[in-house]
Amino acid sequence: MATFRTRLLLVGATILNGILAGGIVDRVIVGGPAWRDLGAGTWAEYSRHADLGNGLIAYPVEAIGGALLTIAGTLSNYFDHNINRAATISLCCATVFSIAGLILTAKAAPIMLGLAAPESGAAVQPALDEFFLWGLYLRGTTDSLAFVALTWALATLNR
Repeated sequence: MATFRTRLLLVGATILNGILAGGIVDRVIVGGPAWRDLGAGTWAEYSRHADLGNGLIAYPVEAIGGALLTIAGTLSNYFDHNINRAATISLCCATVFSIAGLILTAKAAPIMLGLAAPESGAAVQPALDEFFLWGLYLRGTTDSLAFVALTWALATLNR
């Protein structure tokens, strides 16, 4: 049986990962097509104000905080000696996906940070393409899968 500590850690992890995944899904489905229509220069200008503004605080809190809570919740579940196989497998998957998301961020973050100096739309087009691949599609998939795995773990934790 999972302890209150484990459930609390996993609820926190699920909330942070859910916010992160929801933002990424919104960017892929809604924002991405709009930015492609508006052009790379407009995307870069927006990113300088958003991602390199408040995003410098919000995104690391969501990603690193979510990953740390996921790892802590997984370890707490282990020390609870929880023999619920579905929850344990889900938590292990969530941990792997969260860590993979952080690793992919190491590739995506420098692309975004490279937008700090204004450049022409043509000059930042490769950055848009690379960031969408590494930051939204690949990292977004791992972050979304971490959220799904955490949700599944919470649903099966005390069965």
